[in-house]
Amino acid sequence: MQSEQAYLVLVQNGEQQNVYSISGKSVSTIGRSADNVVSFLDDRCSRYHAKVFFDTGQWYIQDLGSRNGTFVDGTFLGAGVYALQPGQQIQIGHAFLQFGCGIPGDSDTTPIDENDNTPAILGHHSGIFGVSDDLRRPNATATAATEIINQQSQSVILKPPSDVKHIHLEITQSGFGPVELCRLAYNIGKAEEIDNVAKLSIEGLLNATGADGAGLWLFPYTLQSNQQASDIRLVANATLEDANYIPVSEHLVRTVFDKKEAFLFHEASKDATKTKKLSTKIHTAEADGEHNNTLAAPIRFQSGILGLIHLYTLSEKKQLNEADLEYTLAVADTLGVALAHIHKQKELAANLTQARSENINLREMLQMNSEIIGTTQQMKMLHHLITKAAEGKTSLLVRGESGTGKELIARAVHFASPRKAKPLVCLNCAALSESLLESELFGHERGSFTGATERKIGKFEAANGGTLFLDEIGEMTPNLQSKMLRVLESSAFQRVGGNQTISVDVRLITATNRDLEKEVAEGRFRHDLFFRLRVLEIIVPPLRKRLDDIPLLATHFLARFGLETGRKYTGFDTAAMRTLMNYRWPGNIRELKNVIERAVVLGNEPIILEQDLLLSKLDTTGDTMLPKQGTQEIFIPLSMDDMEKNHIIRTLEYVGWNKSQAAKQLGIERTTLDRKIRRFNIMSAE
Repeated sequence: MQSEQAYLVLVQNGEQQNVYSISGKSVSTIGRSADNVVSFLDDRCSRYHAKVFFDTGQWYIQDLGSRNGTFVDGTFLGAGVYALQPGQQIQIGHAFLQFGCGIPGDSDTTPIDENDNTPAILGHHSGIFGVSDDLRRPNATATAATEIINQQSQSVILKPPSDVKHIHLEITQSGFGPVELCRLAYNIGKAEEIDNVAKLSIEGLLNATGADGAGLWLFPYTLQSNQQASDIRLVANATLEDANYIPVSEHLVRTVFDKKEAFLFHEASKDATKTKKLSTKIHTAEADGEHNNTLAAPIRFQSGILGLIHLYTLSEKKQLNEADLEYTLAVADTLGVALAHIHKQKELAANLTQARSENINLREMLQMNSEIIGTTQQMKMLHHLITKAAEGKTSLLVRGESGTGKELIARAVHFASPRKAKPLVCLNCAALSESLLESELFGHERGSFTGATERKIGKFEAANGGTLFLDEIGEMTPNLQSKMLRVLESSAFQRVGGNQTISVDVRLITATNRDLEKEVAEGRFRHDLFFRLRVLEIIVPPLRKRLDDIPLLATHFLARFGLETGRKYTGFDTAAMRTLMNYRWPGNIRELKNVIERAVVLGNEPIILEQDLLLSKLDTTGDTMLPKQGTQEIFIPLSMDDMEKNHIIRTLEYVGWNKSQAAKQLGIERTTLDRKIRRFNIMSAE
């Protein structure tokens, strides 16, 4: 006949994690849910997976209709009931449970074979096992032989006076009461950073309760209901005698997380020397003395859990009591309000930065005339493409030479789309280094790198619901290209230095003057990103391909800059307009705009003359002033005088404006050349 006392040793990833004592007086359930007697995290374990029970001198196990089934020594149970024998292994998902009769740690307990993957069973030890920061790789092991002394949902100290007028408010063992709590709350309220708040709280609780160790654990800040207990992270810890802090157990985190109440545990003590002999995996601090008391209080705000406070003692001479629980719970609730206010302050600061950035963008948009000027067939087709592209939300690639107005096209698409009421955020990828560009795109958290003194909202987050325009996308580094691809595929990202995933709804418009097909062929641009960006494509024609639009654009810029400067011009003389029409415009519309602006500022009213126009000698990006072999040059009608003038200018430029050499090249006298220079009003650019 088997004993009514038994135990299960939990092993995950080849390491012993916990020992659970079970009694034959009740049914012990196993599963992921925190209200099971044996509770652990495993993606193949059901919430209520199996049960172990005692009946007429025999222990049995039964699967509860789990999704992945239960195995005993490799045998699949199915829906039946299986009799358990000491030493058998129960497999649930990726975890193993070693079954044994009696009390763990007694002399009759048989350790598991040393050659087995399962570590030896521990003696009776603490119900709190150490965990690393991510609660996935335990660094100490213990039994669950704990007794709940008290649990409490609200601090009496923080209740309204009418509710506590007949209640005596106890003070902690160190003499701390409401007065000290008020002083601590005042100091916490003055702190502006979470690190300072955490340090003040931990030090204050150690002084108030006399605990041997304390830790403050926080979840990633959110008041949503999708938090998981495993997301918690250690923010601050302290001990009285420079010992190593013993982290909180995963089971306790889940209990506090589910119940949203504070718990005070007393753990029965046993010979630590015997425990140490049975296992070498025990944390140093635990080997010297077991947890005698453990206290955990939730840090709450509104209906959410922000984290928890963890206190413990290691000696029977120190006993955390109900007054310590009361005080800690009051500190936790005060801390919850302080943390929420700090997070709110940071959000307001980030939103203020974002609002300032949007105001700058709006001012730029108001200053920029969004009208696209042109009556040629190419421009009519461009207007048609803009209208069609504005209807969807797919990625758009705008291509064209520098200065053709690619950003203007992006703005036109945005303001013609259903997203026009949302932000249009623009960024030039060629203007920043890789690290700064990543920060601009995705934002960063405070302290993520040197100089990151505040949280910053990235362009993707700022453009949520609207449009993000990235100019010079061809300049982006391969590392950032891969990150861009992930964002386009998932519509989610994390800030630099952050661990919270942010989902956005952004339409992406990109622009480049590079030949991206060539960049892809030469391995400088990802082909998968190229196809994601080029769902829709608009090619902006260069100015030399739509010569009939030059008079319209020139007149538009003349009126604009004349109004800005207060100068009155009636138009261009014939020679000036002819020069504008004959020029190849390597800088396209941007160059035309700058040429007209200079002419307005430096010219003589009331008309723009040919000598007022300062033109460059650069070749165009697509084709040059001279005809290319194998291609047909676009014919531009010129008078004989203009042809002669252009030929003389090119010859002078060729010889470095040496008139004697130029006359020799032209086959004319030096005096004849001087006369022609005066006639055509030719001046050196130097």
